[in-house]
Order: sequence, then structure tokens, then C-alpha cells
Amino acid sequence: MSQNSQTIAATLSALDGWPLLQGPRVRLRGPREEDAEAFFALFGDPRVMRYWSRPPLTERTEAEQLLTRCRDEFAARTALEWIIADENDTAIGSCKLFRLSPPHRRAELGYALHPDHWGRGVAREATTLALDWAFCHLGLHRCDAGIDPDNQASRALLHRLGFVTEGRQRESFFVGDQVTDSELLGLLASDWRGGR
Repeated sequence: MSQNSQTIAATLSALDGWPLLQGPRVRLRGPREEDAEAFFALFGDPRVMRYWSRPPLTERTEAEQLLTRCRDEFAARTALEWIIADENDTAIGSCKLFRLSPPHRRAELGYALHPDHWGRGVAREATTLALDWAFCHLGLHRCDAGIDPDNQASRALLHRLGFVTEGRQRESFFVGDQVTDSELLGLLASDWRGGR
């Protein structure tokens, strides 16, 4: 492993909890048990899940399982899924760095925001916090994102953040019996720092 990838692995290992990232309107924090209801409202909403690779949640226990998975992935240092919390510390969304690969100094970005908060720049603020941490603190070289090609709002957000569309995977995932493509986007640390 290169020195940079060792530094990333060491930084991840040294975390004693989720990094708390504070923005003007939102903060990214670790998940809590009391976030289960908000997670169910988020990932059970068909508007949120329209372009995801799984159908909406139908039971609150599924949200509890998602929160358990967040904690397990953090413990294994394979992903960091933050809660996007508003000024009252209420969970309104999720922002995630996953498929963390210290040897290749890369990760993938994912996010979801409750529709009550769409169109206000909240997702941009939250993803900016996560990307700043990923590139400037963790030392990643690259961050990827994959979206349903019909998700124009997500593409617009990623392009505003500096991501570049790099390709398309045909028929790459199923939601029920429906198969869809994936649009692949990438952002380099040099692009992020140059665009700041």
C-alpha cells in the first residue's frame, strides 16, 4: 500500500465515531436509534425511492435494519452514512460515502433527502460537507456516483458539484421486474480543490 492509502486507512481506523460536519443550515452526524421513524419516512417515500435500486420500505423494522447496517458498515470502515439533520437536529436525509477503498483512494457518494426539503439547496450543502471531508481530511483522490439516467435533479446537483458524466452501464440493476441503466459520474480531488 502507498503512503497515501495507508494514511487513509489509518484515518478511518482512528475514528472513534462519525465525524460531525456542520454547515450553515444542516449538520451531518452519526445515526441514532431514534432516527428510525425519520429513516422510514425517508426511504418509505415513493418520491425518494423513484430512482433507487430498491423499492420503498414498507415496515418500520426495515428502517431499523438500515440503521443497524449503517453502524455495522461504520464499524468495519467500509462506509460512513451520515444523517442529514436540520437546525433542530431532526433527521431529514442521509449522505453516504461507501465502497471505501483506501488502496485506490476512492469512494462512492450517495444521498437522499426528504421531499419537504427539496429545491432549497440542502442536498448541495450536505454533499459539499461530505466531499470536503472526503477530499481534504480523509485524502481521497476520487469520488464516484451512480444515478438512474432519468434522475435529472440528481445529475444537475452532481454536475454543480463538479462531477463529470463518464459513461453508462446498460441494464445494471432491477427494481422489482423493471431493469434500468446506471449513469456513472466521477469527481477528482484536483477538480474539487480547483473549483472551490
